[in-house]
Amino acid sequence: MSNWGDQMKQKENQRIMLTKNLLQHAFLKLLKTVPLHAISIRELCQEAGINRTTFYNHYGSQYDLLSDISQRFLDSIAERLETADFSDRENVHQRVAMVLEYIAENRELSILLMNNNIDPGFAERIFSLPKIGNLLEAALVNCPDERMRTATIAFVIHGSYKLIQDWINQEDSLSAHEQTEMILGLAQRVCR
Repeated sequence: MSNWGDQMKQKENQRIMLTKNLLQHAFLKLLKTVPLHAISIRELCQEAGINRTTFYNHYGSQYDLLSDISQRFLDSIAERLETADFSDRENVHQRVAMVLEYIAENRELSILLMNNNIDPGFAERIFSLPKIGNLLEAALVNCPDERMRTATIAFVIHGSYKLIQDWINQEDSLSAHEQTEMILGLAQRVCR
């Protein structure tokens, strides 16, 4: 009996994931041509091939769907950083490069989320991930003054976001490793 219940729950979870994926793909497709505030639930459901009741079983609005998409993106970055060793400078470079590689692999979504036209708070949320701050602190170990290090981290966070934004928007850009080297190199210079 338990096995049957587990199978039903697994099928239900698969249906939920399929529905959410359909909604997310339809939403992202619409965002390419329609501003967020102009996307109607009816239009979104029609694009996804589901009914409005199904949508409302999972989300309260298109803003809730955007929040879910953003959170999944951030969770994926956090997972990549989970095993980071912050004592090794080369490892810091590799971890930052991993984040940039993820951003590049998900370029279309990254552009939508990072260009501040649909989620202005996204920049703050991506850099508020604890491991991102830890990576920056590890990159700035030679900065002995605590006040200067805190100010440098804030400066580097906002400057890095702009560099990443510019990087992801360019068709012919640096590799993730080259962009990482630029960001970490600038962070080191700022601390001197």
